[in-house]
Order: sequence, then C-alpha cells, then structure tokens
Amino acid sequence: LNILHAEFDGYSEFSDSFSQLVSAGPVGIMQGDALVADTTDTALARLPSISQARQHRRTVTKLEGSLISEAGDENQVVVAIADAMTALNAAYAKCKILHGNISDRAILLQEAADRIKGVLADFDYASSVGDNVAEKPEFMLFQSIFSLENSGTGRSPLEDAESLFYLACILGTFGINREQRAEFVADPDMSILDWNKGTAAKIAKQKRCHMSTEGSFIEEIQAYMRDGPLRDLALDMYRALFLHPGTFGTRRISNGQLAAVRDGDLAAALQALPEINGTRDALALRLQFVNEIIRNLLEIVARHRDTALAILNSGVASTAPEAATRPGAGPSLKHYRDE
Repeated sequence: LNILHAEFDGYSEFSDSFSQLVSAGPVGIMQGDALVADTTDTALARLPSISQARQHRRTVTKLEGSLISEAGDENQVVVAIADAMTALNAAYAKCKILHGNISDRAILLQEAADRIKGVLADFDYASSVGDNVAEKPEFMLFQSIFSLENSGTGRSPLEDAESLFYLACILGTFGINREQRAEFVADPDMSILDWNKGTAAKIAKQKRCHMSTEGSFIEEIQAYMRDGPLRDLALDMYRALFLHPGTFGTRRISNGQLAAVRDGDLAAALQALPEINGTRDALALRLQFVNEIIRNLLEIVARHRDTALAILNSGVASTAPEAATRPGAGPSLKHYRDE
C-alpha cells in the first residue's frame, strides 16, 4: 500500500483507488523492562521450539466505505467492479503488483456527494510479479483456475481479473446484500454451488467445465443469475477471459482432439504446449494474450460502468448505502487485520 500510494501520489484518478494505511508492522510485547516483537518463540519461550517461528503483525486501514457485498443496487456493484479492474491494472502496469485476494471483502463502495467509487482493500496476499507465493487465500470460491491448481505458470494479472469475474457471477446469483441473500432459495442443480465444495483441485475442475464453452457458461452459471447489470457484465467478462481469438477455452486437449482442430495456427499453438498425462492445457494459451485480454476487459468494464452511472444518476436506481463499520472497529477505522 505504501508503494502504491507513493507511485500514484498526484494522480487524481488513482489517488483514492486503494485503501489508506494507518498503521502496519510487528506487535510488541513487554518482557520485563524490554519491548520485544511478539512471535511464537517469545510467546512460547518456555516450551520446546517449533519448526517455524510466526510473527504477530497488525494492519489497520482507514474507513473507506461500505462492503461491496452490502450495496443497495446492482449498478453500484458494477461501478465498484469496474473501478477495481482499473485499479488492478494500474497497480500491475506501474508497480508490477498483483492483489491475489479478490473477494467480496476486497472491494469497498465509497459514496461522495457527486460520485460513487470502488476502492481496493485487503492486500494481505499481494505480491510482486515473479515472487514465489507460498500462502494461498482462505476463500477458494473466488480463486482463479490456475491459482486453485497451483499450476506453476506463475501469477499474472489475469488471475485477479478472473476472480473479479467470479465475484460478479456470485453476487449476481446469490444477491448483493443480506436482504437479497436471505430471500434466496438455492436450486440443488445450480452448478455455482460446486465452487465452494471439496478440494481446490475439485473446484478448479468444476470451473474448467463450466467455462469450457459459452454454451456451458450460459447454461450452468448465467441461467441462474438474476436479471440485471451483473448478469450482462459477467457474460461480457467471460467472453474476454475465456474466448479470446487464438485460445481454446479451458479444456485439456488429448492428442486425438488436437488432430481434429481445424485452425492450423491454433493447432500449432496447442501442439507447442507441454504434454502432461497425454493432454495439453489449452487454458495456458491465454498467457500469450495477457495484454490484449486486459485491454478488452478494461473497455468492457468502462462501458458497463458508464451505463450503470447513467442509471444511478437518473434516479431510477436506489441510492448508495451509508458506510458501515465492522464490529469492534472504531469510528475512523474500517479494516483491521490481526494475525
């Protein structure tokens, strides 16, 4: 967060796109007259040493707005997702920083007298491009396919964008706030329920299946989403993420299937992929088009954002919710992480 704010200081477009850091660092405890860092070694000093010491760290950020998952109108969520996509791209383009933990808790909805804006928060799993990331976020529901599989391809901005897409699908299905979620009755045949069941590998397999073709996505996921702007946004994001020309969806392609590919350039690209257990991972082709896919996504979210703002400004949609603090937070603090 310090790097991001230092880089974008003076850029009004991004100056308030990331949560503001109040305090961060190790927690100190008194041992006699000395202040020492609170770690498992100091806390358990009289017990046998454990294999890896853990340090107690605390991060506090300012009150920036309400959680995106408590919005009053889907158009507000569309604006927040679009702003988050723009901020993610800026963080990557200028600082080579990836968020790594997009979820319904990572985007805040900020309301001012003349505008509504999405703010990126929860950078606990952020990393620089090329870093070896050992820890994974606790919520598999929003994770990308490669992240769930720990595929070894390395993190890219497509992972964060894919998580934003899943966020749009989930909020567009289950509802954007407590009231809508309380009224929601799940159909046992809803495929999206499988995104939160079982191991990471199993969830990745389900997502690969649901994203394999546009027909599969529409039938398995979009058909169960509520009519509204999130449903429309999700379809356009799906097409940009998984149907870029030169790619072949999310399927693992056997040699027999490869022989049936009629596009010679595409067949050659698939042939060049490493063969693992008799198949090639077509999703890996997407990494060759990262910049084009991100550019397409930015155009898509900008278009949907303009439409959503026009509706909100017309007075047809409900007003933005007031900011709400989390239990135990003071009046000036929103996010508090203690681990």
